[in-house]
Amino acid sequence: MAKVILDTNFILSAIGNNLDFFEEISGMGHKVVIPREVKAEIERIKVSTKSLKVRERALLALKIIDSEPHEEISCPGRYVDTGIKNYLKDKPEVLLATLDKELKRAVRGRKLIIRNKKKLEVQ
Repeated sequence: MAKVILDTNFILSAIGNNLDFFEEISGMGHKVVIPREVKAEIERIKVSTKSLKVRERALLALKIIDSEPHEEISCPGRYVDTGIKNYLKDKPEVLLATLDKELKRAVRGRKLIIRNKKKLEVQ
């Protein structure tokens, strides 16, 4: 069973596309890992001045995250993406679930992406 670390934009995009990412990932036989820093970033988005749609997605994301079983880790770094990159450096067996182009390029190994807004695919 591989672990899949989720970043903020993946979670918010999945919610925006009505994709049950917890069910999809566990259906693939993987375990969901969410950094505390990602959760904190979603908390900040929830109370930010972003559009109402984005804030509602953030609120729903937090409710889903709190209700589903997952592993929480710490990825300290100046930015959340930096922390994730550092965490993944010595863990090639961990998949990265992201839509962030820069993060995809920076991290070697397998990635989990949303394909056609409706299904998850390993790259």
